[in-house]
Amino acid sequence: MISRSAARQLTWVIALTVGLASAATVYADAAYESGDQLSEVVVTATKRESTVQETSASITAVSGAEIADRGLVDFNSLAQSVPGIAMRTSGPGQTEFEMRGLNSAGGNTSMVGFYLDETPLSSPASAQLGKEEIDPSLYDLSRVEVLRGPQGTLYGSSSMGGTVKLVPNPPELGKFSASGEDVVSDTASGGGINHKINGMVNLPIGDTLAVRLVGSETSDSGWIKRLVIQDGAVPVDTGAYNSTTNPLTRPPGFYTAPLQEEIDGANSTTIDTVRMSALWKPIDNLSITPAVMWQLTQQAGPDAVDVNGYSTHPSVPSENAHWEIYDSPEPQRDRFTLVSLKLEYQLEHFLITSATGDWNRNTLVSQDSSEENAGAVGLPSGVYDAPAGIGPTGPAPNGPATTEKDFTRQISEELRVTSSDAGPFQWILGYFYQDLYSEWDEWSIAPQAGPAIGITNLYVDYQPQTIVQNSVFGEASWQFTPDFKATVGLRHYRYTLGQSNLEYGAFTVLGPTPYVTAASSNASGTDPKFDLSYNLDKDILLYATAAKGFRLGGANQPIPVAAPGNPNPVLVGNECALQAKILNPFNPAAACNPAVLLQAPATFSSDSVWNYEIGEKSAFLDHRLIANVSAYYERWSNPQIATNLSGYGLTVNGGTARIFGIEAELQALLTREWNLGVNFGYTNAQFTQENALSGYPSGYKVPDIPEVTAAGTLRWKHPIANNLALTAALEADYVGARTDAPYGETLTLGNINSYLVHLPGYAIANFRVGAAGEAWAANLFVNNLTNKEALLDPEPQIVLQIPAYVRYLVNRPLTVGVDVSYRFN
Repeated sequence: MISRSAARQLTWVIALTVGLASAATVYADAAYESGDQLSEVVVTATKRESTVQETSASITAVSGAEIADRGLVDFNSLAQSVPGIAMRTSGPGQTEFEMRGLNSAGGNTSMVGFYLDETPLSSPASAQLGKEEIDPSLYDLSRVEVLRGPQGTLYGSSSMGGTVKLVPNPPELGKFSASGEDVVSDTASGGGINHKINGMVNLPIGDTLAVRLVGSETSDSGWIKRLVIQDGAVPVDTGAYNSTTNPLTRPPGFYTAPLQEEIDGANSTTIDTVRMSALWKPIDNLSITPAVMWQLTQQAGPDAVDVNGYSTHPSVPSENAHWEIYDSPEPQRDRFTLVSLKLEYQLEHFLITSATGDWNRNTLVSQDSSEENAGAVGLPSGVYDAPAGIGPTGPAPNGPATTEKDFTRQISEELRVTSSDAGPFQWILGYFYQDLYSEWDEWSIAPQAGPAIGITNLYVDYQPQTIVQNSVFGEASWQFTPDFKATVGLRHYRYTLGQSNLEYGAFTVLGPTPYVTAASSNASGTDPKFDLSYNLDKDILLYATAAKGFRLGGANQPIPVAAPGNPNPVLVGNECALQAKILNPFNPAAACNPAVLLQAPATFSSDSVWNYEIGEKSAFLDHRLIANVSAYYERWSNPQIATNLSGYGLTVNGGTARIFGIEAELQALLTREWNLGVNFGYTNAQFTQENALSGYPSGYKVPDIPEVTAAGTLRWKHPIANNLALTAALEADYVGARTDAPYGETLTLGNINSYLVHLPGYAIANFRVGAAGEAWAANLFVNNLTNKEALLDPEPQIVLQIPAYVRYLVNRPLTVGVDVSYRFN
C-alpha cells in the first residue's frame, strides 16, 4: 500500500505528468508539419549498437550534447534526474548508488555496476563509507547509459540493481579539434567562489592514429563551518542516542560555549582529472584503443552538519556547522588511476572485442573521535581535557583523528565475440576475469591517553581481501517474425574469496595483544535471462523480461565469543548485543546471561534477485513524443544487510524482501523551440520475513530507498540570427521520503522504532539561460534555485553514533554562476 505521505507526494507528480503530457500532445500537433524530430541516442547496453527505443530493457541514455545543455558537471547531478536511482553520498567521489529497491549499505560489492567505457570500477569491499564509486567528470563524454534491473548475464556480479556506463568520446582520425569550458560561480549561505575549467584536444597523427587529451580542474568552496570549543568549556557528552520523546541534546552550554577557532568553508573541495586515449587503425578492420585516466579528489571535510529535532526525525539545523571539542580536521583524499586497452577486430561474420583494465584507488578519510573515546573509557562527568582525559587523536601521520585507508586494485579482462551478419539469429559469447584486491586499514592513536588508560593505541585494524572471479557468458536471440523476437542469456560464474584480519588496541578484543583471524569462501552459479519483444508497429515496442542477478558473499570483521567471566568490555558488550538481537529481541533491556555464548557470523553468503518486468516503448507524432514505461516485481533472497553489535559493524543475510515498482519517461518536442522531459519512479520495497540478526521485522521498508523519485526538464532554444540562438533550461528533481539506520546502534526486532531514522522528501530546482553560437555558448545559471536545505543521509561514519555525532549530509546552497564554453575544428 502507498502511504499517505507518499500519496501526497504522488499527487503533484501525476498532475504534472498528465498536464505536461497533454501540453506535449497539443504543442506537438501544432508543430507537426515542421519536420523536426526528437533525436535518439545510440547505446551499447546489449554489447552491440542499438537505439534506446529498439532495446527491450529499461534504459535512460543521456547524450553528451544534452549533458552540456543542462550544465551537468558530474554523475551525481545527472543521477538525480534518472528514475529508480537512490544515492548515499558524503561528498565528491564518495557516492553509493542503489536501484530498484536494492540497498547496498552492507555486503561485499556494490549493487550497481559502474563502468568507464568497457572497464568495471568495483567499490572497496569493507569501507565504512559504503560501496562508493568515483565521480568522474562528465566533460567530453559521448553519452551516459543507465540500465535498470539485474544485468547479471552481460555485466556480472556487481549489477544486481542495474548498470551505469560512462562512454567517453573516442579519438577522431584525420581531424583536429579542441574545446574548452570555464565556469565561475558563487555559493550563498556561507560559501564562496567556485571555479571549474575543462579542456579537450584531439590530435590526428597521420591517417591511422589520433590522440585525445581531456583535462579538468575544479575548486569548490565549502559552506559549512567547523566550530572548535575552547578547552574546558563543556563537560563530556554521555547522553543516550535514541530518543523518540526528547529532542537531541548536547551537554549544557555546548552551543553557547566560547570558541577557540571558527573555520569557514570547512568542506572545500578540489578535483583534478586527466584522461588520455588513442585510436590506432593499422588496417581498416582493426581498432586499438589504449587509455589512461588519473583523478585526485581532496575535500577538507565532509558535507555534514549537526542537526536538530529528534534522533528518529531529524530536522535541518539553524546553522550550517558542526562543533568539535578539539581542533581535529576531517579531510578526505581519493586518488584513482586507470590504464585500459580495448581491441576490436572485425572479421567477415563476427566482431572480436578484448577489453583489459588495470586500476587502483587509494582513499584516506579522517573523522573526529574525541567524544567517542572519552565515553568509551568511562570518564567521569567533567571536562574533555581533564587530567584523566585522553585528549584528541593525533598527530599526523597517525591523526588528526580516527583515520581509515581503503586501497583497491583490480585487473580485469573481458573477451567476447559478437555476431555481425544480418539475419534472424544473433549471438554473443564471452569470458570475464577479475582479480580484485581490497585493503581496509583503520587506526586511532591518542598520545595523551597513556596516563588515563595505560595505552596510546586505541584501535588499529588491518584487513586485506582478495577476490578472483571467472565467468563465461552468452546471449542469443532469434527474430521469429519481423515483429517478434526472443532472447535467452546465461552467465556461469565461479569466485574465490580470501580475507585476513589483524587488530590490536585498547578498544579491541584482546587489548594490546594482536588478534589475527582468516576466512575464505567460494561459490559458483548460473544467472539466466529470458526476454520476449514484439513490435506492434514501427513505433511501439512491447517486451517482457525475467532475469536473475547475484552478488558475491564475503567475510566480516571478527567478533569472537566472550568466555564466561571475561571482563573485556568489548567482548561482553558484543555478547550482550547478540543476546539482545537473538534471545531477547523484544526485551533488549533484559539482563545479559554470561552462561550463554553466541557467535556472530564470520561470513555471509551470496544474495540474489529475480526480476520480472514488462514494458513498452512508444513514439508518436512522427517521433515528436516518446513515452517509455516499465513495471517490475523482484524477489530478493538472502539480502546482505548492514547491522551492528555495540559499535562493531557486520553484514548478515537478512529476511527475504519483495520489491515492485514502475518507471516512466516522457520526452516531447513541444515546438521547434521547446523540449520537455519528465521522469517518474515509484518503488515499494519491503521485507517479507523478519530476521533477528538484521533487526528488521516483516513488513518494514528496505532502508534508504525513496518510494518516489521524479524529475522534469524544460529546454528552450530560440534562433535570432544565423548560427546564433538564445537558450534556457529549467530542471527540478524530487526525492521522496525514506528511512535509514544509524551506524553504531544495535537494532533488534523490538527496538527498531526507537532507532530508525525518517528522512523527509525534498526537491531541488536549477535554471540556466544564455546564448549559443556555432562554436561557443555562454550561460548564466542558478543551481538550487530556491536555496532548499535538505538532509540527504546520516553521515557515513568511522566512529560510533552518539549524541556528539548526530550529523547529516546536506546539499549545496543556492549557487549562481557563469558558464562559457567554446570549441575549435
